[in-house]
Amino acid sequence: KVGGPIINGYFSYLRKYKKNLTDSIETRYNNVHTLVNKITKALQADIIIEGLENIPKNNNNFFVPNHISNYDPLLILSIFDKVTTFVAKKEIEKFPLVGLAVKGIEGIFLDRQNLKQSLKVMMKVEEDLKNNMRSWVIFPEGTRNKDNMRLMLPFHHGTFRPAVRANVPIVPVAIYGTFRILKLKPQFKRYPIFVKFLKPIMPCEYQNTSTQDLADLTKSLIQKAVSFDLRIKDDKYMAKQSKKYRFNASY
Repeated sequence: KVGGPIINGYFSYLRKYKKNLTDSIETRYNNVHTLVNKITKALQADIIIEGLENIPKNNNNFFVPNHISNYDPLLILSIFDKVTTFVAKKEIEKFPLVGLAVKGIEGIFLDRQNLKQSLKVMMKVEEDLKNNMRSWVIFPEGTRNKDNMRLMLPFHHGTFRPAVRANVPIVPVAIYGTFRILKLKPQFKRYPIFVKFLKPIMPCEYQNTSTQDLADLTKSLIQKAVSFDLRIKDDKYMAKQSKKYRFNASY
């Protein structure tokens, strides 16, 4: 089911992004957004979103989600129809689909082993937040947390510097349920995913706060939302929809 949209998207436009980005960023983003929505539908995911009203309008925003699955970036792209781009780890650049998609929406690849390159990436994000009307997403844990029941990994405080220096709102995003997606053997007929946009941390609130304290605050807000809200809702939701989300005995 997923193969069809991917193959069509690759030959229609993604492969062009290897060599040139002649189309406008809006066109490229719409292409990627449409492709991701088709993939999400094929994966039989049910996305339950809360807190969209918390996203500041007419603003460049800096979104910081927790990270529990390789599907998380696709999830974010499926939600936003306005140009939003990413800082992604350098390893993703080699992925045939995701690497081209990130390049197409003018995302940046971060080499976590190269401090000098990392600083240049953060400076570029800062400049983009100041000068262009688009938002950025970065996963401050730096890598995905492979144990969804474990507390989140520490947030790297340096990832918050572009937002602080550009003076833009920081929007914490809590995600739960994506760890069920992308398994080789399907476990359920449908897959619920919960996304909650928390209240933004506005520039006036963090002006006198260190990036380390800001990272710790954001992490605690997201952890609280995941542990005491989304996990509980997920459990109740799957119990109520037991026929729809029943366990596949052949798994």
